Amino acid sequence: MKKILLVFTGILIANLSYSQGSFDNQNQDSDKFIKIAAGLNSIKMRDMATSPLFYTGGLKHFELGFVKWKEGKERDLSFSVSTGLASNSTNSHTASSTVSIYNLSYSKLYPIWQQEKWNLKVGGEWHNSFHIRNNPSFQNNATGIEVFSTLFAAGKLSWDISNDSRSKFLFFNVKPRKRALSFKMKFALMNNTYRNGYIYNDNSGITNDPNVFDNHQLKMFSGYRLGTELNYTVFLKNKNAIRLGYGFDAYKTGGNLDKFEMANYKLKIALLFKTK
Repeated sequence: MKKILLVFTGILIANLSYSQGSFDNQNQDSDKFIKIAAGLNSIKMRDMATSPLFYTGGLKHFELGFVKWKEGKERDLSFSVSTGLASNSTNSHTASSTVSIYNLSYSKLYPIWQQEKWNLKVGGEWHNSFHIRNNPSFQNNATGIEVFSTLFAAGKLSWDISNDSRSKFLFFNVKPRKRALSFKMKFALMNNTYRNGYIYNDNSGITNDPNVFDNHQLKMFSGYRLGTELNYTVFLKNKNAIRLGYGFDAYKTGGNLDKFEMANYKLKIALLFKTK
């Protein structure tokens, strides 16, 4: 974690101090970008169907996406993978679970308000998360496979913090460049789950007809989900961009005995390559 923070700090300082000459007026409303991102996803989760204990861990995070701005509207299609270990230590006993999270999301936002360097967009996002978890400590209930599909209402507030002339930040010379700071909030309108029931075991193995989804249940409007994103974007002279971001994504299912809860805290850096 400390190494990642040092890398982020170094990149930020490099962006502030790198010389680019005169400021380029880039029309953000008609641009398309390929997004490649990497970072760390710190998670905390609990599956009441197997254990009331919380598991925590740091997962490696990778992301690929497509971003488009046109006539004030914004579209974002993203696919990401977080993978690693989560563990719990209780009474001198440590148990670990391998965790892989695959996310596919699509959002579209429409401008509703703009004043000087501020603008507000609202819209929706469809977000799907596919989990594969394995904890040998649970023996026959070791493997958990589940899908969370959420329809969000979303709002994004952006602030243009570009500078048209040379300025100073602490001890660094800040060259003219286009910059933006944004905050996005997402509230679930519908949260659906497809996951194991309270009893993970099933009879498919006994009947010689293995089916990993034999005891899975589809539940509509089950539980809730909430998400936020904070991004700092710097546009380069070649019209590509670098983005530093922090994201929070928390969700839980309905039910009592088989409730599942998870929180994701993502710190990442993204390269945005402008396409023609």
